[in-house]
Amino acid sequence: MRRLLILSLAVTAILVFGTLAATAANAASPEVLPTPTEKEPLKFETQQKTESNFLETEASGSKVECKAVRSLGEFTSNTLGKASIAITSCKLNKNGTKCLSLGASPGEILLSNVIVGLVTVDLSGGELMLGILTSLPVALLHIECGITLLLVGGSLIGVFDLKASESGTKGEESVEFYLQNKGVQEVKTCKEPKSTCSGKTFGLYSELGKGREGAGLQSEDTIKLELTTKFKEGVAFDF
Repeated sequence: MRRLLILSLAVTAILVFGTLAATAANAASPEVLPTPTEKEPLKFETQQKTESNFLETEASGSKVECKAVRSLGEFTSNTLGKASIAITSCKLNKNGTKCLSLGASPGEILLSNVIVGLVTVDLSGGELMLGILTSLPVALLHIECGITLLLVGGSLIGVFDLKASESGTKGEESVEFYLQNKGVQEVKTCKEPKSTCSGKTFGLYSELGKGREGAGLQSEDTIKLELTTKFKEGVAFDF
């Protein structure tokens, strides 16, 4: 069992460190403690850490590049939550045309009621990492870039960076990575909870009018928690 422990010095300041190595042999379903509820949720905010992020398609090589991502969300149970995501300054790499989702302004891709859930993933020889499974709220997300219509569906897994916690370094934020290679998401499976992960493969896909192909998101985001009264002593992510 491993624990990612977040302690509060102020309402939004967090310190991160970890204990105990986790392996596939002693894996347990990940959970937030104390348990959030609908009335007392654990709120979080994420912001893009790098200069840009991009969504790339596998076969056609089309790429939508954006300059900023910000999400606001909350966990309402020990495993599940929801978020709203705003991705801005988005354009098609081939010609610089601004991209937008339905109902958004040019350059904006907006998502609401995005379901997020804690999972564990096996990245390196049986050692488990804490991950977050993000599922699109619609069957197909419509992204228009001028005359180009990109339809995106599926779900994806991001992985928390625990290097700081393993070294004992204290920081004010945690980082999650969404990694892809040539339009294919790198993290495709998870271990726990079994009801979510067992026998399933995750990833994004796209449709450009020529059939379905893989798609991948590359992004690095910082996460901050709002440690309200219920969580004033800190929050633990056990996995």
